[in-house]
Amino acid sequence: MQIFATFEYSTFVEIAITELEEKGITAIYAVPLDLRKKEPRLLDSIHRADGLSFIDKGMIFAFMFGTIGASKGFVWQGGPIIWGVVGAILGFLIGVSLSWFIYLLKRNKNQLPLKKGKKGEIILIVTCEDHQASVVEDILWDHKALGLARTR
Repeated sequence: MQIFATFEYSTFVEIAITELEEKGITAIYAVPLDLRKKEPRLLDSIHRADGLSFIDKGMIFAFMFGTIGASKGFVWQGGPIIWGVVGAILGFLIGVSLSWFIYLLKRNKNQLPLKKGKKGEIILIVTCEDHQASVVEDILWDHKALGLARTR
């Protein structure tokens, strides 16, 4: 039976491995995961999307400002079509710049832990007998495993 567990890199992993070896389980394989080295892409494609969009707020603001510009255009010189288009363009630019500003704030906040030495995660693969599985799971959960899976 194999048991897979994920851990944040800490001394708890080393203690768990030592405790498993004391119980007679020697088939232990630990794989450290690498941290992301490059920034995620800013623009999505049809094949890859990460949930980050700059034009959603731009479209909402374009609709709102375009509607206001068209309604005020009946009173202003130039007419409703001109002021509706001007309002839509202005609203789109405001929405995109707002999204960009929010992205920069979140990006700087999320990068701080990486600069302070955030460590990656480790996948621990333990091969054991069926009767040892519950003991292994208890040891791994007691030493702060993030997740656990059991296969035969």
